[in-house]
Amino acid sequence: MEWNTSWEDPLTSYIKQFAELIGDRRTGKTFGEIVKGIIASGSLICQQIAAQSAELSKGKKGSQRVIRLATGASTQRWQLDAQQLTKRLREVAVEQLEQAPEDELWLISDGSDLRKPYAEVMPYLMQVRDLDKQLVPGYRTLNVIELTPGRRGLLYHRLFSSQAPDFGSRASRSARSAPDGEPGTGAPQRGEDRHLDTGQWL
Repeated sequence: MEWNTSWEDPLTSYIKQFAELIGDRRTGKTFGEIVKGIIASGSLICQQIAAQSAELSKGKKGSQRVIRLATGASTQRWQLDAQQLTKRLREVAVEQLEQAPEDELWLISDGSDLRKPYAEVMPYLMQVRDLDKQLVPGYRTLNVIELTPGRRGLLYHRLFSSQAPDFGSRASRSARSAPDGEPGTGAPQRGEDRHLDTGQWL
């Protein structure tokens, strides 16, 4: 499935909200095509992302553009990195929340394992369980999503590893306010990792 549009669809409008992090038109185009490629392919494999993008699939080295942006090789002059993208995602979520007419807000807290079974050189890899209960390389994550009947957005995201020098337990992360004004989150126990904890904020 290849993503093609002849009008400014909602996704294109949404991506424009990250324009301030991108300093040139080519990088902005690559960023937008990568997002579309991820959605169309349902994959984070660079070749599959590029193959599902009308722009990136034109050349023989479309996957290299994905790799260069993901590793920061093509964004060294701009603020397009994981930390700044996550920060902007939170800002957009809050902006959308402020416009919501509903008085009720649900927060969904999700603690999950991010599995990297074939990774060997990624920094601070730890051991996590795959779906067969076997240990594989990976990381752990904490995420909080805000949800109203008509809107949703990311309020908190943290990827971490017990092998990192600044590692703190999941419980200690949830018990204190997160850095940089990020909200704290409730951390599920290991046996609850595949379930969502929900709370209601009136």
